[in-house]
Amino acid sequence: MAYFPFFVDIENQDCLIVGGGIVALRKVEVLIDYGPRITVVSPQIEEELETAAALKGTVILQRRPFSIGDLEGRDFVIAATDDEALNRKISEACRARRIPVNVVDVQKECSFIFPSIVREGDIVVGISSGGKSPTVTQYLKKQVRDGIPEGYGRLVEQLGAYRDYVKIRVADGADRAVIFRRMADVGRDQGCQLNDELVDKLIEDVLAEKKPG
Repeated sequence: MAYFPFFVDIENQDCLIVGGGIVALRKVEVLIDYGPRITVVSPQIEEELETAAALKGTVILQRRPFSIGDLEGRDFVIAATDDEALNRKISEACRARRIPVNVVDVQKECSFIFPSIVREGDIVVGISSGGKSPTVTQYLKKQVRDGIPEGYGRLVEQLGAYRDYVKIRVADGADRAVIFRRMADVGRDQGCQLNDELVDKLIEDVLAEKKPG
């Protein structure tokens, strides 16, 4: 059965990564821009991971073996060691505690998986084949990345910034929906740039269309 794609705010959540190799580094690189507090526990830690932790400041490295107590207070856990038995132990312990867990490259041990991600500002697209075909996933990732017009991340940010402004000016939800569709179209045609004058005119046009006669 396919995985359901939850999009979750992980800013300030506590993430534990068990393992200090290249795989752990890749997970840190994916997660770090989304703002969680990351703790990496491993007897050995790759130099690249040390460098990444030093640069970001929100990654804590602990050079020691994993213990069950490390799960206390965690919001989600990633098992990224080369020890299958240890990874399984972590998975079972997390499931017993209802902590979301990802065991790298072992789908049956995961309660969540990492999609292949395409990001343009606040536009985030996750692609997954349920672990069945990374080749297809990577192909689709390129297609999606190429299909997002340049500047759409900036346009989404501007549309979000105008949400309260439009809500104050326009009471009817259906009218607001029309206005935002037109804002998106105009913003795209204007090189993903909106301004107050454009928005005011769109609001006036939509409200005028409702007036009788």
